Amino acid sequence: MRHLFSSGEVMYKQNVKELPEGILTGHSLEYDTVEADTDFLCWGTLSERPVKVKFRLAEEDFSSVKNRHTFRILMQSDILLSKWKSYEILDIE
Repeated sequence: MRHLFSSGEVMYKQNVKELPEGILTGHSLEYDTVEADTDFLCWGTLSERPVKVKFRLAEEDFSSVKNRHTFRILMQSDILLSKWKSYEILDIE
């Protein structure tokens, strides 16, 4: 399921993450569950190029995200701004 960033997250630039390849500006996140092995997809732009970034959360930040999800207070920025274990940049054609 695709989840949009809230207007407040966008206004306060909580949908922006700096990567070695450039600045990622997320428009939405796609995921079905919040588990340790979940692959999250961020749809957005990387240095103004449309991309989809596939990533997994780092173990040290996963429990915080999982707890927020359990209590139904999870924001998309909580996921995007967490530490990532790995990621892959996919171009959108």
